Amino acid sequence: MAKKHLAKRGLVALAIAVALTMGTAVGTAFAYYTDTTNAQGMISFSYNPEPPSTEVEEYLVDGQKTVAIKNTGDVDAMVRVKVFYPEFPEDWGVTIEIEPSEKGMEWTQDVVGVDAEGNPTQNTEGWLYWPHPVAPDDKTPEFTVKATLKNGSTFNQPFDITVVQQCTSAKSFVEGKPLLGTFADGEKSLRLMTIAEDGE
Repeated sequence: MAKKHLAKRGLVALAIAVALTMGTAVGTAFAYYTDTTNAQGMISFSYNPEPPSTEVEEYLVDGQKTVAIKNTGDVDAMVRVKVFYPEFPEDWGVTIEIEPSEKGMEWTQDVVGVDAEGNPTQNTEGWLYWPHPVAPDDKTPEFTVKATLKNGSTFNQPFDITVVQQCTSAKSFVEGKPLLGTFADGEKSLRLMTIAEDGE
């Protein structure tokens, strides 16, 4: 009889312990659910299902690097390029110049951007812009990165000339207007057209 009484007391104690544990867990779960709230509102999100795509085409002509940018995508693109090469001391007699082809005379660095306050910024990073859209499977006119030695120069070391390019959609481009497009560092416009438009 005492054993049965002891067993009943053990079961009652176990039931109380389980009930207390469950009550504590329920309180925790309830507190978690009452702490969460549903977010409301909208986040602006821009997605271009047909982003432009371009690549550098380069080859040697008379020992000089000749460059064009090809549109490999499905939409018109605005492009810019940047040429990297070593800076040589003047007494080495090495000069590097960018020479556009006859059809590429409109390659330009005379471009301005806009800073966070809306003030114009100059093209100080040396980007070279083609001021017309490049159609799919088409390419820009060429330019040559011409390396020459002055008379008497004994320089004969190899060096690299690297060309990088960026592209953006031509959706915002309008022929005859200064805006070229929005590149990675913001909107870019033809400087002389911008001045003329502001003076109207």
